[in-house]
Amino acid sequence: MLFSFFAGKGGVGKTTCAAAEAVLFAARGRRVLAVSTDPAHSLGDALGERLSARPRRVHRGLFAAELDADRALSRWFQKRERAFRVLASRGTYLDDEDVDQLLSQSLPGVDELIGLVELTRLAAAGEYDRVVVDTAPTGHTLRLLAMPDTLARLARVLNDLQQKHRWMSQSLGGRYLPDASDAVIEGLERQAEELRALLRDPARSAFHWVMLPEELALREARDGVAGLQRLGVRVRELVVNRLTPAPRSPCALCAGRRAEEARVLRATRESFSDTPLRLVRALDEEPRGLAALRRLSSARTQAPRPGAARPQPGEGTAWVPPEGVRLLLFGGKGGVGKTTCAAACALHLARRGKRVLLLSTDPAHSLGDVLDRALSDEPRDIAERLTARELDADRAFAARREQYRRSVDELFDALRGGARFDATFDRQVVQDLIDLAPPGIDELFALFAVVEALQAGFETVVVDTAPTGHALRLLEMPEKALGWVHALLAILLKYRRVIGLGDLARTLTTTARELRDLQELLRDPARALFVPVTRAAVLPRMETERLLRALRRLGIPTGPVLVNALTPAGCGRCGRAAAVEAGEVAALRRRTPAMLATPAVAPPPRGARQLLAFGRTWASR
Repeated sequence: MLFSFFAGKGGVGKTTCAAAEAVLFAARGRRVLAVSTDPAHSLGDALGERLSARPRRVHRGLFAAELDADRALSRWFQKRERAFRVLASRGTYLDDEDVDQLLSQSLPGVDELIGLVELTRLAAAGEYDRVVVDTAPTGHTLRLLAMPDTLARLARVLNDLQQKHRWMSQSLGGRYLPDASDAVIEGLERQAEELRALLRDPARSAFHWVMLPEELALREARDGVAGLQRLGVRVRELVVNRLTPAPRSPCALCAGRRAEEARVLRATRESFSDTPLRLVRALDEEPRGLAALRRLSSARTQAPRPGAARPQPGEGTAWVPPEGVRLLLFGGKGGVGKTTCAAACALHLARRGKRVLLLSTDPAHSLGDVLDRALSDEPRDIAERLTARELDADRAFAARREQYRRSVDELFDALRGGARFDATFDRQVVQDLIDLAPPGIDELFALFAVVEALQAGFETVVVDTAPTGHALRLLEMPEKALGWVHALLAILLKYRRVIGLGDLARTLTTTARELRDLQELLRDPARALFVPVTRAAVLPRMETERLLRALRRLGIPTGPVLVNALTPAGCGRCGRAAAVEAGEVAALRRRTPAMLATPAVAPPPRGARQLLAFGRTWASR
């Protein structure tokens, strides 16, 4: 069995390419499973089928599913729940109620990571020849593929919990006999190693990196492929998708696109000289359904030749949010232009006299590429009254976690006596409780930078979020993180008679207050707005409709929907594209009362001057 993973920047066409690959191999007589691991699933949209977590047959030899991460986690946990409870009670100074609270708060978030385990389960159950995987955008795909390391870390924490029981058994009984809990720990270690071996075996796993012939996609491809290499994974081919065909009549937009695409292709060949390139031309309509996907699988093309220069955007008045709004979040499906729109808006707000902080929370940052400036986690002034920063979530949570660890050490260093209490083991256990923080909480702790910036004198914070599925996870996380902090505080109360609470309790109480402040800010329509960015195509439009429903459910106020890159008049192909887009805009208008639109420009704007010009093209629809 071969796993074919399709990865890349959001919006480059991973879902469509993965679906086309699955259709192609099924047509050749193979038994194929197409699976989406992206929390914001689009695989069913691409196939034109309603899908669920259970594989269903969509055509002869072709089966498809969209992973339900929560259900997969529940199934995985139920098989190990008894052992986890035994381990937690053996290794800590806790009762059953505490154990329940610990497990309920620490495991949410693992669902995203458990996807790799679920993939192998589905593959084994169906006896497939090939499993084609449509992954989430870059940053979160790398997290998914790091699942073996996550399992190994969980096994280490559980082993620490078991170690106290082993020591006591040996001390009281003279020897220790391994039991079912040891078997669970060994099983996790074995599963971690098997998954690691699967991903690194080119005979069993093939990675296809999908990109557009655009500068930002190329830069992310370099970073993403390097990330895969650090995990010991080799990319089999690069798929360069949606190359513009030669127009039959003069067209400034098509000529500008083809000139930029030719330049990016040359740079791609230089960057990936040892990796095969597959070139796929753009179709007149977005491929949806089996017939269209078959056409895409044969839509190879030749590299475009240079053409005319990029058209310049027109002049107008830039959109600004209502007075009093201090937090703007730009989000939507990957590849729709969130980063470009967020940067343009931030520049215009700064031009109007606001002191603005522009933040990227996407693990696969593109903000520096769009601004054409080198950015990092350290704030950098890039224009008058405008500061930019690409948040390093790992660094933010590592600093917070180290603060917690120091507090734990201070508590145990002050410990005096206690017949029922072993300081050596319990110190390690309390440290482990911190390591069992829900995955994703690192990004949330980085988002504290929003509240800190507003308190530090910035009048507006503009956030470039991760693609839809993971942006929604981040917006849901304050409530989960607050539950985790409260659980940790409740657990510490059990140790109070022996070690006191000290600075750790004060630190956690401060964290809880910060979480509540962030939650209140995100839900206050007078201070915060989420601006959905989309494109006038079927898959982005359908994902935007789901995003709007999710934001309403979370109580997050929304601004106007920004429909980006509408095709202007030009050649016959551009005219056909504009007609299709008009239908998608009309369909989206039924879901939202307010809408902005921008024209397509080629290549996309980069740098302050072009972004300011781009911001003046936004018009109400």
